[in-house]
Amino acid sequence: MRFLALEKITILAITAFFYSGVVSAQQGEINISKDPKLDKLLTYQKEINQETDNDKRFKIQIFNGNLKNAERSKSKFESVYSDISVTIKFETPNYKVWVGDFRTSLEADRYLLEVRETFPNAFIFSPLKKKQK
Repeated sequence: MRFLALEKITILAITAFFYSGVVSAQQGEINISKDPKLDKLLTYQKEINQETDNDKRFKIQIFNGNLKNAERSKSKFESVYSDISVTIKFETPNYKVWVGDFRTSLEADRYLLEVRETFPNAFIFSPLKKKQK
């Protein structure tokens, strides 16, 4: 009985081998057409994202205190990490050193791991902007 099964498999394999030369794939062209309004819509979406995304950005605060130490922290940060922006903000009664402008909290978390080696008290936050009437 096993011999018959082996014989059937062999015949099937030989038949498949000979018919595989006859089989061919289809050749063709793909034409993609898009509506010209799509480019206008994408441009409009980019403008909206630039205007509203800033409210949803994340920053890292590396210092909070007096102006002299804030300037020291800023220059120390710039000497170690030259690839990202640093700003000093005044919020009564302290000066704060803010780093970066990250789109996602994951991106900020990854950068925070590097920054904490030099500034162990650094943390992530999302600044709230006052809405103008």
